[in-house]
Amino acid sequence: MQLKINETLIYFEKDLAKLEEFCGNFKLNKYFIMIDQNVYNFYANELANYFRACKIVIIPSGEEHKNMETVLSICQQLLEANITRGDTIIAIGGGVATDVCGFVASILYRGIKHLMIPTTLLAMVDATMGGKCGVDFNGRKNILGSFYEPKGIYISPYFLKTLPPEQIESGLGEVVKYSFLAKDINLAKEDDMINIIKEAILIKKRYVEADFKDKGMRMCLNLGHTFGHAIELKEKLLHGQAVLEGIAMIFDLETDLGLDVKAEKELFERLLTKYNLHIHHYDYKNYLDDIFKDKKNFNGTLNLVFVKDFMPYLYPVTRGDLDDKIKL
Repeated sequence: MQLKINETLIYFEKDLAKLEEFCGNFKLNKYFIMIDQNVYNFYANELANYFRACKIVIIPSGEEHKNMETVLSICQQLLEANITRGDTIIAIGGGVATDVCGFVASILYRGIKHLMIPTTLLAMVDATMGGKCGVDFNGRKNILGSFYEPKGIYISPYFLKTLPPEQIESGLGEVVKYSFLAKDINLAKEDDMINIIKEAILIKKRYVEADFKDKGMRMCLNLGHTFGHAIELKEKLLHGQAVLEGIAMIFDLETDLGLDVKAEKELFERLLTKYNLHIHHYDYKNYLDDIFKDKKNFNGTLNLVFVKDFMPYLYPVTRGDLDDKIKL
């Protein structure tokens, strides 16, 4: 299956058999591979069959390396290898690798072409889609970044066979989020992994194409992320795990505000059971100071993503209003 989100061509394939065909769509001149260290350890020999005579830049694995130091190191390596404005970067890895690659591509020569081959479930259903890319800075998640779409994405569950179980769980955290973003696509009834990935991307496509620069409707994709980002760095959770905690915290906040989310909570619990996911149930009140430092804070007002009738909506609130309403 092939799909387009804005100008990004997406291939969905069971294995790597069409990787050469995929790359042929972009008339590659000279290209450079940016690959996650762990992925390189597993797949270097196999990927060498498809990518020959190119500069390979290894990206250290782990969220702690998603920073400007890594970005500047990569830019230096690429410039020393004589990358030019007409060349292409190909990112291979999970969300850290694809975020860093997208950011590098957006700033080098004010923008060069890049392709993405996500290797984690989280990257397949979320991180590579929609053109958002960035790095963490000063203890804040994705605070430096840009909007810069890849020209193509090659998605295959083939890579998931070497993925640790906790990384699968992290990807499923984003899948659970999508279950509250579209009434006509029921991810709770889907079991086949490739179909789960396709349907999650179809949901995200709607929001991205309606609001690419994240000024309104697209903000709803941040369900669970405002609290999630706050605890991801503090508690050292994987991203999808933090999103699940963030969704639970949002439902608790809605309940304290007198909103009826009983049915949504029940669906949430069914999804956790379906995917064998577990959460700690952090107290959202302990993270209110943190969420108002989020990049989505506009002049003291934060757009929280709430859910009503199994669909998201934006709930603008100031810290003072929130304190008054929940009677801290």
